[in-house]
Amino acid sequence: MNRSFSYIVYGIIALGAIGLISRMFTDPVGFFRNLLIIAITAGIVYVLYKRLTKDKPNKKEQRSFSKAAKQSVQRQKGRESASKGKHDNVASFSLAKTSRKIRNRKKSEAQLTVIEGKKGKKKNRALF
Repeated sequence: MNRSFSYIVYGIIALGAIGLISRMFTDPVGFFRNLLIIAITAGIVYVLYKRLTKDKPNKKEQRSFSKAAKQSVQRQKGRESASKGKHDNVASFSLAKTSRKIRNRKKSEAQLTVIEGKKGKKKNRALF
């Protein structure tokens, strides 16, 4: 079965190659025009595909990565501004307090349920 299938595939490829070569000798202008049309169409499809799938953070990991990167940049800016001038303890304490804002956590979307175990109960050996 596998050997006959490979012969069929090789036969189709050989017939295609023979057809291309004969087309190139009988109608070279039409052959190159068809090649040009195929190349232009493939280029347009490629450009549209790249433009539609251009680095959009649709995935959850990408969104969380971009959020973490923004937080890291903000943290670095805060460290640079703190190291530029001297702050006394009161100013640095208030700066630290404002940077640690308490955020409302979103509830987890996972629905967790507790399954009651039977540790205290003895097994009924008669049912085995």
